[in-house]
Amino acid sequence: MTEEQRLEKNNQIREKCKQTREKRKSQVCRVYRVKIDISHLNETQKEQLKMLFVEAKWLYNDALTFMKDHDISEYDTKIVTVHGLDKDKNPVLRPSVISGIKSSLKILSSLKKNNHKVGGLRYKSDYVSINLQQHKITYRFNDGKHIGLQGFSKSLKIRGAKQFWNIPDLEFANAKLLNLPDGYYIAITTYQDKGGEKKKYKPEIGIDMGIKTTITTSDGRKFKVLIEESERLKKCQRLIARRKKGSSNRYRARKLMRKSYQKSGNKKRDAANKITHELLEHAIAYMQDENLKGWHKGLFGKTVQHSVLGLVKTKLMNSERVIVLPQSMPTTKYCPECGNLKKDIKLSDRVYECPCGYHEDRDIHAARNMILLSQRTTCGTQGTLNPAFGEDVLRPSARRRQKCCNADLVELGSPSFYKRVVHEASASISDGVSQYIRR
Repeated sequence: MTEEQRLEKNNQIREKCKQTREKRKSQVCRVYRVKIDISHLNETQKEQLKMLFVEAKWLYNDALTFMKDHDISEYDTKIVTVHGLDKDKNPVLRPSVISGIKSSLKILSSLKKNNHKVGGLRYKSDYVSINLQQHKITYRFNDGKHIGLQGFSKSLKIRGAKQFWNIPDLEFANAKLLNLPDGYYIAITTYQDKGGEKKKYKPEIGIDMGIKTTITTSDGRKFKVLIEESERLKKCQRLIARRKKGSSNRYRARKLMRKSYQKSGNKKRDAANKITHELLEHAIAYMQDENLKGWHKGLFGKTVQHSVLGLVKTKLMNSERVIVLPQSMPTTKYCPECGNLKKDIKLSDRVYECPCGYHEDRDIHAARNMILLSQRTTCGTQGTLNPAFGEDVLRPSARRRQKCCNADLVELGSPSFYKRVVHEASASISDGVSQYIRR
């Protein structure tokens, strides 16, 4: 290939990537996970799958050693014995492992420039993820039950493809081959065009997070999720403590413990997904930016650790229909009837009672106040608000600030209206709030 042909090919690739990025803006990204059926693999395929991750570990650790005195771009994968080769007799792992190292180095560099404390890449005892960069090249679906991987002579039987197999106009992007404690999986990234009928959402809702009750909504629903460590996991931890470091028995015990942790994590993710799906059926959701990290250090740290608060909070904050109130907002102390603050309320007081005669369940009261306070301070609704709160009290998630004010003319009370108003009110929390709370 001449220099002119190479430049022309690079320009074509660059232009095609640009077109793909533009197309992705109007598509929805979803990741589906399928499991490789080990029972239908022969001994050669099982050994090939196993060695794929072992050799990836060798390659990764050898590259880290090479980086001590050289640049990663000078590394040659042929110095490590790798049996899986592509059509050009090059190691299949090179684009996955080496590009993964380069990507990690870029992330560490950007964090360091932003004054974050960063360490370095460490050696791995297990390699659990191999990137399959391109559909129909590194992996290919033969049908809804079999998948072909680069370097494998025969296709592998999979389970779970019916999640997406019959979805029309679904585009496949990259995938990841995963080595998890309970088997081998393939996580497939897909894209689909946005469209269809607009979903009808339920009325707005307030969400209060707590320790005794995980999630409480303004309409009175309560979700309590507590997934503690299983007896099997505790037994594995005791088993590891009695094994000699570096021994084969300790390694096997570690694999058993990883399997128990994965089962516990699957339960938590399943519960968090179900709760989040139910909460996001509402047009607008209001939540407070709770200090969950501080809760972990407190008296109820283990209870918070076994709950799904962190997962639910992360999923909600990634939604554009969730408005986040600042942590300093006195949602529990504020009385919606008379507007006064009850400063002497304790954590043990599960019912909010005001001298004016108002009383309500503490968590439901706080969830309802999130809607009330946010509307009174931004939407100009009727009702008097304690002047100490000031005006700038709402703060949306930083990831969504640029998305909150696209249109100037919006319908009063619509989701676009709340987004625009919240953006205008997010400059800073008023001095009156902080002064009033300090008093």
